[in-house]
Amino acid sequence: MTDKCFILKENSEAIRQKIRDAGIDVCQCAQFIDADWLDYHTSVGGVHGNGYPYDGMTKEEIRALFLYEVKNPVWCEDVDEFIRLIKDFLSCIDYDNDIHINK
Repeated sequence: MTDKCFILKENSEAIRQKIRDAGIDVCQCAQFIDADWLDYHTSVGGVHGNGYPYDGMTKEEIRALFLYEVKNPVWCEDVDEFIRLIKDFLSCIDYDNDIHINK
């Protein structure tokens, strides 16, 4: 299965809480001040913040690198679509046998 990255171009405490309420893990980095996007890589798991500078790189450099590395981003219109896509993906995993099931 190819790694996918679901991207939500917004971030707030209310959005993060809605994601948590849906039973999806949210990393602490989603709370960083400059993390204005959220993303979920199917190969990594958990919702992560995106946009905060690190390693001396600016937000713009970080964002450009992120978009370069993500080969097939799935842009989500809103938090409900973001949650639905993550839950759909998670429903296709057999954790006991470490396999991805294609429905």
